[in-house]
Parts: sequence; C-alpha cells; structure tokens
Amino acid sequence: MIALILICVVLLLFQWSIKRPRNFPPGPPSIPILGSVPFLELNNFHLSAEKLRDKYGPVIGLRFGNRNAIIVCGAREVEETLRRDEFQGRPQFTVTGKGVMFSDGEFWIHQRRFTLRHLRDFGFGKNSMEDVVLGEVDDFFHSYFENCNTVQVSGLFNTSVINVLWAMMGGKRYPHDDQEFRLLLDCLQKRFRNGTVAGSFKNRHPFLSKLLPFLKQVKEENVIDELIRNFLMKAFKEHKLTKEGEPRDFIDVYLNELDSSKSLHSSFSEQTLLNVCTEFFSAGAESVGNSLGFNLLYCVLYPEWQEQLYDEITSVIGKNKPSLSDKKSLHKVEAFMTEVSRCNTIASFTVPHRCLTETTLNGYTIPKDCMVLISLYATLQDKKHWGDPENFRPSRFLDTQGTFVKHKEGLPVFGAGKRVCPGESLARNTLFLFFTSMIQHYKFVIPDDHPRPSTIPLSGFTQAPQPFEVTVTRRS
Repeated sequence: MIALILICVVLLLFQWSIKRPRNFPPGPPSIPILGSVPFLELNNFHLSAEKLRDKYGPVIGLRFGNRNAIIVCGAREVEETLRRDEFQGRPQFTVTGKGVMFSDGEFWIHQRRFTLRHLRDFGFGKNSMEDVVLGEVDDFFHSYFENCNTVQVSGLFNTSVINVLWAMMGGKRYPHDDQEFRLLLDCLQKRFRNGTVAGSFKNRHPFLSKLLPFLKQVKEENVIDELIRNFLMKAFKEHKLTKEGEPRDFIDVYLNELDSSKSLHSSFSEQTLLNVCTEFFSAGAESVGNSLGFNLLYCVLYPEWQEQLYDEITSVIGKNKPSLSDKKSLHKVEAFMTEVSRCNTIASFTVPHRCLTETTLNGYTIPKDCMVLISLYATLQDKKHWGDPENFRPSRFLDTQGTFVKHKEGLPVFGAGKRVCPGESLARNTLFLFFTSMIQHYKFVIPDDHPRPSTIPLSGFTQAPQPFEVTVTRRS
C-alpha cells in the first residue's frame, strides 16, 4: 500500500513538472526537481540559447527547478522585453538578499533612489571622480608595469577597480599586496565563474541545497558568502565606532538613515545595507575589471589598432593625463572600446527578470512570476543589425569623417529601460580613463614564446577573458 502511494506521488510530481502553462512558449522538456536543466548547457548558456532559438524560435519556454521561465533571444524581442513594465520584476530567490539589484516594487524604488542619490554626492558617475580613478591608475602602473616585463592579465585590474568604488562606499582603499583583500577578490571571481545566468546553485536549487549541504558547490558558496559578509560587517562596525559629524561615505549615510528609520515597515536595515554593498562590490570588480582585460586582449590581437589608438591619444592630449572631457575627441578609442564590448560583452544575459502579471509576448502567454532570461548576446551578435557580427571591426562605429557614432539600438551592454545598470556611468568613465592611460604610456604585445590568446571567454554568471600574458614596454 505504501509503495503504491509513493508511486502515485512520484507520478503526480512527474506530471506536474512536465505540465506547461496554457499557451506557453515551446521549449525543451523538464523532469522533476531539476526542471529543464539537464537539457541545457549552463556553462555556455548564451550559445545553448542560440541553438534553442533555431529550434523553437526567439521566445523559449522551460523550467528551472520548479520555476517557469522563458528565454528571450531575438533582437526585437529583447528590446521589447527590456522596456515593458510588466517584465521589470526580479525572481524571488530564497538565498540572494534584497538590495538594489535583486529587489522590485516599492522596496526597489526606495533603495535605488536612496543609493544612487547619495553615491552621487560622493562622486558616483561624476567628473569629480577623475582624480580618484587617475590616482588608482598611477598606483596600478607602479605596482605592475614599472618593474615587470611580462604580466598575467587574469584578475589584474580588480583591486584598482574596487578601490575606485570603495572610495565612495566605504571611504577606504587597499594596497595591491593586501593578502586578505586579494583572497576576498579571488573568492568573488570564483563565485562569478561558478554561477550561471539563472543564478547560483543555491538559488537555482534551494531545496537541494538544504537537503544536501555537503555538496561541493553548496559548501563553496557558503564559504564565499560568509567571507563577504564578515568583510562588510567589519567595515560597518568600524564606521559605527568612528562615525561623527558629516558623513564620510555611503555607509555613513546609510547608517544615519537606519538611526532615523525605526519603523518596522521601513525597507532600510543593516541586512539591506549588506545586500546593497555586496551587489556593488561584486558587480563592480567583475564588470570593469574584465572589460579592461578584454580591451587589452584585443590590443595585442590587433596591434595595428593599438598603434592607431596611441597616435590618436598623443595627437589629442599629448603627455597630459587623460580627462573625461577628452572623450568627445578620441573617436577611435571610443569606437575600439565599444566594439570590444559588442564582441565580448561582460554579461551575455541580464540579471534575471520576473513577470509581474500575466501578459503576452510574440503571441504566447507568459504567466505571472515567470522568470525571464534576456539574452544580450543575441542582440550584440544579430546578423540583421550588424551584417558581420563575427568580425572585430571598430570602424563600424566611425562615420566617413572618422567621427564616433554610437548605435542607439542594438547595444544594450548595460541593459536598458528601468533596469539599466545603475553603475553604467561610473563603469564607462573608469574604463575610459584606465584604458586611455595604459595605451598612452605602454605598448603591449604577445610574448614571443606564447600562442595567440583566444577571444572565447570563460563562462559563468559573467564572462571573463581566458588567462593570458602580455609583454609590457614603456613608450618614450
């Protein structure tokens, strides 16, 4: 009798797991607990999605665990989904805390508005951050380029990038040889490499994570989460002990808000501050650090372009330090960096979205709370829009007069609509100042005894260049 009941339960579970909502987009099959995951290549999900698009169309229906989900991987559909209000929610992950990136509704509105307003007060995205960035550039050159002939690029820029961001958030910078800080950055890097576009293992499979806490992936994620938490809680404690007078940074401002927001219904809490700092801390190092790595990669792969960039920089600014005001005159530099971001975007998918209410897309019914995975890769590699997306061709962003022309459509590198990346301005400014300074002062080539490095990225929640080395020579 018990065996019969168990068989019935298993059959019902199986039937529930494979049952698709009414008029749901076509897609791969699913099985109990895991959903469609066994039929997907999560490590190269952007390529797996392209294969699914060829089979099922630009809107694909599937399941992640027990969640209904769709993949949007047509250029037109991506643009539409990014801008429609009903797709602006976030999946309610049981593990990831709510900050700015992983929240929605009134909570998200309050936290995003407060965070961006006060980060701007400390220079976030403003020209006043130039001195901070250029100071980090000088320190970086002294630490890595002055005494080295050949350098390993993997993770090379992360400390400098985090120092720029942490100057506003925590009012502190870390030396490049700080071993505790390096360990933290290495763990963050590992977290992004082990993740997928649908989130970490714990977020994709919360039930399995609690049932099987001894799994390697679960144990690794727990260690990394604890390390980040301890680092930030230590910073909060130091701020509480030394806080007086005018706020010194974002953490001070947030702690002041906590003191004045004692309502149980307030979205402000120390846990939310922890989540916000974790999001900016993690995403900042990965996005700009890996972007610099990719730009350096294409410089050594296309030395003729590296020389054109150097000639333009010396012609426009000479030996002066670059400034954000030089952007409008450095057309080839802008075109080069834009083409690199098109060929190797840091995020092949946006952070997962959630459908806030039942709606339709391409004639299909998308149920409420459905996870929405939006492929930026599909837009950046769209043949109809780019003609030859497989080719690295910065000149596609230059007109006949050699003036930089950014395509208004087809380049959602930082997302679009209400969910556009809040750190876009700071990321672009930091990338420009850092990259321009490097090309102005140094020449980079592939070491003589090394093979040509690959442009195929390391997979994960974000993409990074494969490890490669460059020979650095100071220009006269």
